[in-house]
Amino acid sequence: MLTLFVNSDNLIRWDGMTLASTGVYVNDATVTYAIKTAAGAAVPGASGSLTYVTSRNGRYDGVCESSVTLIADRTYYLEVTAVAGGANGFRRVECVAAYQDDS
Repeated sequence: MLTLFVNSDNLIRWDGMTLASTGVYVNDATVTYAIKTAAGAAVPGASGSLTYVTSRNGRYDGVCESSVTLIADRTYYLEVTAVAGGANGFRRVECVAAYQDDS
């Protein structure tokens, strides 16, 4: 399970995106994300896009801003969708919100 940090910017990443049929890296996809509650409701402000990181075969990064309201100890789902040509990809990852430990 991944951790989303409360009151912090959170990096959203899809690394090493490849076409399953060929294994070729995908560097030209349109990639979006959304964070949803355990009940499936969209978290306000918790959606956006990921951009290709130049020269990083298949890596896409985005940021969920610290202004998004996440509640500690709650379960969320990060959903990331990629579209490239006729190929589509989707990931759904269970996450928990927590305060970042400074120790």
